[in-house]
Amino acid sequence: MGIFTILTLLLLTSCGTAKFVPTRDVCTVEKHWKDSIYQVKINGRKISPHWFLEDDALEVAYILSKQNKCVSM
Repeated sequence: MGIFTILTLLLLTSCGTAKFVPTRDVCTVEKHWKDSIYQVKINGRKISPHWFLEDDALEVAYILSKQNKCVSM
């Protein structure tokens, strides 16, 4: 084998993509006990101190799941 062939093989085998590992963390949207506002949590922990309207909280959970931060439930 020539040096060009060896370099080509090394280039092709080293440029493989990394294995995708899905997260096991769970996103939840929990309603305030009194008001119609919601908080987004990952594994029971608040992602922020802010409360959201229902549609906004669902959108935040959806975006987090698309970024593989959590699995939306």
